[in-house]
Amino acid sequence: MNLLIKSIAIALALTLISLPVFGEMGDGKLGEDMMRGKANEMMKEGKDLREKGGMMGMGFMHSEGRSFGNYVTFSVDNSSGAVMNYGISGSAIFDYINFSGFNFKDSTTMGALTRITNKDNSVVIQLHDNPAAVINIKTSATTTLIFTLASGVTATKEDKIVNITAGNVTAYIAAANATSINIAGKEIRIESTKGNIIFRAVPVNMPVMNRKFMEEMMKNRAGAEISVGISDKSSIVNYSDDMNVMIRSLERNRMRMTINSQDHSGKFIMMDIDNTSMMWNEKQKIRMYLDNKSLREVMSEQELYDAKESSFWLNMMGRNRMQAVMYIANFSEHQVDIVVEDNVTSAPTPEVTPIATPEVTKVTVSGTPKTPGFEIVIGLLGTAIVYRMRRKL
Repeated sequence: MNLLIKSIAIALALTLISLPVFGEMGDGKLGEDMMRGKANEMMKEGKDLREKGGMMGMGFMHSEGRSFGNYVTFSVDNSSGAVMNYGISGSAIFDYINFSGFNFKDSTTMGALTRITNKDNSVVIQLHDNPAAVINIKTSATTTLIFTLASGVTATKEDKIVNITAGNVTAYIAAANATSINIAGKEIRIESTKGNIIFRAVPVNMPVMNRKFMEEMMKNRAGAEISVGISDKSSIVNYSDDMNVMIRSLERNRMRMTINSQDHSGKFIMMDIDNTSMMWNEKQKIRMYLDNKSLREVMSEQELYDAKESSFWLNMMGRNRMQAVMYIANFSEHQVDIVVEDNVTSAPTPEVTPIATPEVTKVTVSGTPKTPGFEIVIGLLGTAIVYRMRRKL
């Protein structure tokens, strides 16, 4: 009996000892799957809540301190202001986003934007529910920002851009004014002076690489990003402090915006649009107009980033989504129109056939063919008539 009890005790002890080992097997996949499961659960819970509340498209719904967006989910610590359990489309990205010495003031939400500020407004965190899951952090004083990665998420640094990979999600952090960027274990620590720190994912509905756009942010040449989706919901992110974008009208075949900036230098504008707001089909073409003049379309992304004159590049993702990047060479206030037009290709002018327009031969007065000796016969006949008339007289 004692031997049996000892055997059971030994088996239990071995089981308890082996649990952490199994947890570490597969490069930590047990913990990674748990974190992914948590983000996935939040996305599913949010989807149910939003459907019950009749909420569609971009925008946050709140429940028990958690924020559920169409693309993004997270919660905010009401005492510290830290962002927790940040996920994109069910994939866990960050366990925490927080600032050292952050004196939390409040958190407010309007539509697809949640804003977190400290008491002296020296730090403003803006979290956007859009396909690129943008987090725009504005600082007016020297500060330290800490991103704590979720399990299974990797980060590498190239100059002042951090590359982040989490399953199918690829994202970047651009910190143009950073004095230092350090990655140690699960922490990305960025020390920055006055300026912007941008987190941006490759849009989950437009799986194309956008690193070049992030590089333009480092040069202060990225102006804004506009996302338009279901129920005509929109998200506008201003990457340049003096940039202002407003959607004036949105119809099935046209979107009109006004864009202005006090900085007159050229800027790039990113647009993500799906086929639930503007409508198009394969027989139609998307054209862009700048101040009522047709904008030049280039054939590649690189050609656009090398452009000196105002131009745009269009990336069509099937029949349902498109991404357009526009370069405006100089700024004051501009009107931009995105228009769906019938794709009419100019065909060569058809040759005129003899049936449609018969050939006309030019006829001169002497055009009747001359009969040989005809003039002599007429002359003799005339002489005979005169002779006969004289004899009668």
